[in-house]
Amino acid sequence: MNSLSNPEASSQPPEEAWHTQSEADLLLKLDATSQGLSKQEAQHRLNTHGLNQLPQAEPPAWWIIAIRQFQSPFVYILAAAAVASLAIGEIIDAGFIVGVLCLNATIGGIQEWKAEQSAQALQKLLQIRATVERDGQVYEVDADQVVPGDIVWLESGNRVPADLRLLM
Repeated sequence: MNSLSNPEASSQPPEEAWHTQSEADLLLKLDATSQGLSKQEAQHRLNTHGLNQLPQAEPPAWWIIAIRQFQSPFVYILAAAAVASLAIGEIIDAGFIVGVLCLNATIGGIQEWKAEQSAQALQKLLQIRATVERDGQVYEVDADQVVPGDIVWLESGNRVPADLRLLM
């Protein structure tokens, strides 16, 4: 089974739904052939449309991670205890509580930062590959290299690499 990637990346719906159109009409509208795009045309479309990727959220800044460490009910209770200790003149106790809060925030911040780094490294390892037909030959490419008009071959167990229109 093969399919065509959807060229509509905007939020505006196409004039006629892609799934209702015939294979010949789709190939004509996409300026593609049943043997796939040429390598040059695929590169041109990649330059025009960009990579086939979902937008990724930027990792949080260090100061946002630090602020998050102070957003729990337990931390609020300890902060209130530190203020109460200061109010009754127990400066050493208040300092100890504030020190524990800062140590907890430092350890939590480092752990969260390392977890974010690990998640990014895992994401790089999980590259999806796609089988496309170009110039009448079948190639395996990274899924982010799939462009509008590509003929994508799917087999049982494959992950679908893009928004596709299935052809039979």
